[in-house]
Amino acid sequence: MANNKRRLILALAFNKLADLLASAKTTLPALLLSLSAPVWMVAWLVPIRESGALLPQAFIGVYLRKHEARHHVWRLGMALQICAITTTLLAALVLSGVAAGAVVLTALVALSIGRSACSLTIKDMEADVAEKGERGRLVGIASTASGLMTLCVAVPLVYYQQALQNYAVIGLVAGSSVSFIITLLCLLPVKTYVKAEDNNKGQEGSDDENRRLLSVNFDRTVYTFIAVRGLFVHSALVAPYFMLESDQKATSLLPVYLAAQALAALLSSFLWGKVADKSARSTLQIAGILALSACVALLVFNPNGLWFSALLFFVLSVAHAGVRTGRKTYSLDVKEGQGRTELVGFSNTAIGLILLAFGGLYAFLSSVLTFSVVYIMAAMLVVAIISTILLPKEK
Repeated sequence: MANNKRRLILALAFNKLADLLASAKTTLPALLLSLSAPVWMVAWLVPIRESGALLPQAFIGVYLRKHEARHHVWRLGMALQICAITTTLLAALVLSGVAAGAVVLTALVALSIGRSACSLTIKDMEADVAEKGERGRLVGIASTASGLMTLCVAVPLVYYQQALQNYAVIGLVAGSSVSFIITLLCLLPVKTYVKAEDNNKGQEGSDDENRRLLSVNFDRTVYTFIAVRGLFVHSALVAPYFMLESDQKATSLLPVYLAAQALAALLSSFLWGKVADKSARSTLQIAGILALSACVALLVFNPNGLWFSALLFFVLSVAHAGVRTGRKTYSLDVKEGQGRTELVGFSNTAIGLILLAFGGLYAFLSSVLTFSVVYIMAAMLVVAIISTILLPKEK
């Protein structure tokens, strides 16, 4: 069991490292810009990445009800992610322009679906390997380790970016592929079985279950939370535009953005957790104000300096970490039992749809507007901050 815990920590750390190295907020925008892909394709990266990991969860969850071997689904999800990121690497090596962008976006869809399957099944594997009271510590150790590893990758890139030039982006994508492979190998010996539902239920019972799955009966709190959370997705959607709005080359910005993102997670996650334990609603408000401040500074100062641009992205990354912590804590505290489970599942699917809708809107607007869509996103963050007063207190 101790050996499996070590395997779990390593797997979680390398999986997080793989996600950071091929982030839709930093690496992939830089990759598409270096390949001369259209700006509207860059605008689709975050919506596809985020919604693709959320939308399939309901369908995968239903499938898992009848299948006990969760490790099989996790392995399949990891294999899909490895194939997707390897395809992205090959596209970067041999394609350019619209063709490269189309392949990268298609591969990102596959990667997100694989992530969705792994996200659901890894929870069962964690519960099987570690007892209650240990799981949070193990996840925390893995997150810290991945952040440190990301910094170890990003800092040398900052110093040697002139020599590496475009090879840095290719190297990060390749590193992500290797990290995914290590993740798979680490947990390959671990097998997890979860008791499935009785497959011998009558047809009448199945019909009742199907009707229950298709029906929703939530109170005002659930719909208000989804609306507010849907507005706060702009803390993620705006991230690629920090690179697009800068006069610096994307390949120059990438290493410092990557370091800023990793450093923000390392320095702020614990603090946000402490704040959210007192009030998740206040956490959303503070994080929203930080995100808005970063957007306003981007628009007002139009930073051309490398380090000032990185500083603003660091502030945005800290804010986004706060938004994630706040909405996760609120969903855990505002409901109990099955009500909590249904809130999380329904809101995840709803946010997936909202992300696609906003992504399509901003991809269109970025190609027709004569001013930056960051103005619109900043306005949406203002609405998001104000709308938090509609959320019932969760504690």
